[in-house]
Amino acid sequence: MNVNTDSNRAKQTQNRGSRGRGGIQRGPVGQRDPAAGPARSTSGPPARPQRASQGGKADQMLCLHEEALVELRREVGIRCERPIRPGFGTLGEPVTLVANFFAVKITNPLIYTYHVKIEPIKNAKDVQRRLLLLLEQTNNQAWQSVRTFVAFNGRETLVAAKELPQPMQISLSFFEEGQTSGPNSPEYTVSIELVHKWELSKLKRYLDCNVDNDDYDVSPLISAYNIVLQQHASLTAIRVGNGRYFGFPGYKSNELSSGPTGLEAFRGFFLSARPVFGELMVNVGVCMAPFYKPIARLDSVYDEFANRSKGATMQRFSQNVKVTTTYLGYTKRRTLLRITSSSAENTTFMKDGRKISVAEHFQKVYGILLKRPDLPVADLGTERRSIYVPLELCKIESQPFRGLLDDRETTNMLNHACNSPAANFEEIIKRGLPSLALTEPKASLLDEFGISISKTMTDVSGRELPPPKSLQYGSGPLPVQPAKGSWNLTNVKFHTGASVAKWAVLIIHDGHTAPNKEDVSSVWTGLREGCKKSGMKFVNQDPTIAQTPQLPRQHQDRDRMEGIKEIKRTIQSLMGDELTFILVLLPFRDTKLYPGVKRICDVELGIHSVTIVLNKVLKSKGSQQYYANVALKLNQKLGGINHTLDVESTRWLTMKSTMLVGMDVTHPGPASKAGTPSIAAVIATIDKYYAQCPASLRCQSSKQEMIDDLTEMMLERLRAYKKKSGYLPERVIVYRDGVSEGQFDTVLEHGSEKDKILDAFKAIHKETKDFAEYRPLLSIVICGKRHHVRFMPKGHENQSRNGNTRPGTVVDRRITAVSDFDFYLQAHDGIKGQARMTHYTVIYDESGLSANEIQQGTHTASYLYARATKAVSLVPLAYYADLACERARCYLDGFLNSEQPPAPGPSSGKGGGKGKGKALAADEREAAKRQVYNTALQAWGDGVHYNLKETMFYI
Repeated sequence: MNVNTDSNRAKQTQNRGSRGRGGIQRGPVGQRDPAAGPARSTSGPPARPQRASQGGKADQMLCLHEEALVELRREVGIRCERPIRPGFGTLGEPVTLVANFFAVKITNPLIYTYHVKIEPIKNAKDVQRRLLLLLEQTNNQAWQSVRTFVAFNGRETLVAAKELPQPMQISLSFFEEGQTSGPNSPEYTVSIELVHKWELSKLKRYLDCNVDNDDYDVSPLISAYNIVLQQHASLTAIRVGNGRYFGFPGYKSNELSSGPTGLEAFRGFFLSARPVFGELMVNVGVCMAPFYKPIARLDSVYDEFANRSKGATMQRFSQNVKVTTTYLGYTKRRTLLRITSSSAENTTFMKDGRKISVAEHFQKVYGILLKRPDLPVADLGTERRSIYVPLELCKIESQPFRGLLDDRETTNMLNHACNSPAANFEEIIKRGLPSLALTEPKASLLDEFGISISKTMTDVSGRELPPPKSLQYGSGPLPVQPAKGSWNLTNVKFHTGASVAKWAVLIIHDGHTAPNKEDVSSVWTGLREGCKKSGMKFVNQDPTIAQTPQLPRQHQDRDRMEGIKEIKRTIQSLMGDELTFILVLLPFRDTKLYPGVKRICDVELGIHSVTIVLNKVLKSKGSQQYYANVALKLNQKLGGINHTLDVESTRWLTMKSTMLVGMDVTHPGPASKAGTPSIAAVIATIDKYYAQCPASLRCQSSKQEMIDDLTEMMLERLRAYKKKSGYLPERVIVYRDGVSEGQFDTVLEHGSEKDKILDAFKAIHKETKDFAEYRPLLSIVICGKRHHVRFMPKGHENQSRNGNTRPGTVVDRRITAVSDFDFYLQAHDGIKGQARMTHYTVIYDESGLSANEIQQGTHTASYLYARATKAVSLVPLAYYADLACERARCYLDGFLNSEQPPAPGPSSGKGGGKGKGKALAADEREAAKRQVYNTALQAWGDGVHYNLKETMFYI
């Protein structure tokens, strides 16, 4: 794309209103809430940022961007919603970086988007994927005349370099893979209807901060270019999620878990068009994903399958795995619902008024005499209507695994994925660009659209922000000074040590033999001494010790419910002593017992718990470092303060009394029961040290990201702040995790999260009955980690020991948003692999935060994380919200991690219902989801026990 570098570009002086997504923002223009205090200045030249001079185009672009933002702010004024970048940061030492962004040049002045419609609509959804593949292969003359200059996303959107004739309708005969078209093949009509004609000149004006119409939304145009850029990859590789492609030639798999029913990992590439100031760029990254191993016949691996699943359907094989069959005479792919507990000769269904077995049905109808009629069968139907197929007729092709990896698989995945920044960037240049056909050999389609892509990554100016001057502990010869993003606790004690009156140790007997008494004694003694050394006080030195009876083995108690009941009975026997906390010793890691223990302690009995896995701590021989790390958690749980920042580092928060808030939502996954609630967490500081951060937790509608009960949750946090501090905060800064760029405006919509927070301010004012209206300043910052933006220092002098950018590196120019107030920050030390910065975007700001203030403030706040002696990659309040969500998942573990296969529907050897039957099935599914949701709410009850609500129980 040609960049306009003329400093005398025409200025838009009228009709500069509010943009939609991605542009100038919605909401009142040139206005500010009276409660918001003094506005930041929009006149005069911007502060000139320090930069590592790159010369030529890079410096010129930075100057032009500054000038354009100044003009934009002058004309639009100060706005709280989606604020225009107030300037660039100036703090820190300049450093030159390389980013995995490639400049895009576009010469075609127009691009067209079309809607693809399939008729008859009645069955279109069932056949759409196959039908659109047939469209790509058809010899239809109308399609052949345009196919060389169109790109298609395989769903409903088609993008063309030239205008297509209208109306455009193509008739297709439908047939399955392996079949041939015949006179009885159903006919469908594919209509291609013009949606929008896009002018490149408008995109250029947007990229130059020069859009003159109020409602210009750049996101559909960017989506259209993404379809074009990804077309080659979508036809030659396997797409997983948005913009990630795998299965390119020459890439071998890496084993994650052994055996034919294990998993393997593939390396691939991500690509996405990104609008930055002055030009369009494409972000290309290296990525990895787990895949199922191909299985030619499921019966051949059944013995291993049954052993690994301990008599039940192995959970990962109920997580949307596609099973391929060919017994119908053509290839058919269906999702595996479950594997039955009965064999093919004993699994029956009604046919023609009589009961028939699956084995008999396949022999009579398909002439297939089963070799293993004694094995179970696969149910490839739905919860309403089963479709039984013998295992020997099922195969699993290589496909993405969408469930949760176990510990060993996760470790292997990280080992395979962790390459140095230099290795990743070299792979992108040498293999990524050619595999994606972005450069030579270049896809001819890009030429049709007039698109060319640079082969060189983009140089970016960054800065290395200074760490906090010191960390304050309770005692020590000198204040602790962090270096390279970390520090140690040698000869220092916690800032405020918690006191333990009475405590207990619970030994869980889960195995052939009970844990050795000497080992148990060494563990609780080591923990106590480690806590005392760190500054905690133990009034009664020795704990009360109890042990459960031997728990039922897992094959006898698959969901471990009987074992969990035994654990609860044993803990209840200890509760008469008014314990401060209980130390729970698990012999080994168990994915059912651990959440069971946390639910018992957090929800049912209201006692703090610390869980230690014996085989892990004994393997490390009870190192002092291990117990010191446990002490970090325990002290914060019990109300202590591990460390604080120096006065200068928190000045940006103390100029006005400030409450920091973290928010996140966790959702059910592929292994969850349909209808399982999502869980929202709101964390907030309550003291002047920004150390103690209690949580509010709520269940809400399944897979809903926006927090429903946010007003009441914020009220709880404001009440806790006032109770501890004696007053309400003058300012509230929210760090919101888990929100995608497409949801930024949703947070700000009428009645959504922003308004619910403001409603909480009004409600607390009514409760306090103060005469003066309570209206603190509000700022909302979105935290994003799920991106593929990566950086590498250009010179060795600015690299960490493994080639990464160093702690404190911040980037707020060149590859950031055109006008949004965003930046990338790496507060932590990237120890393994390539460091990933957090992308922060200020989407609402009444406080008039400057770039320096929010960047350096977020950086120093990252040193407040209580569970480690390191700065963390995500600001601690958002990190705590994520931890609280994970802890809350323990309370609904039976719903979120269900190993129960779905109940079979009415049996059938054929397909599901049609017409009204499908509508009825949909109603039944919704009713089943509501039932699961309501049952989960009953299990949730009142949530966290009253005793723990205002503590950091989750840490």
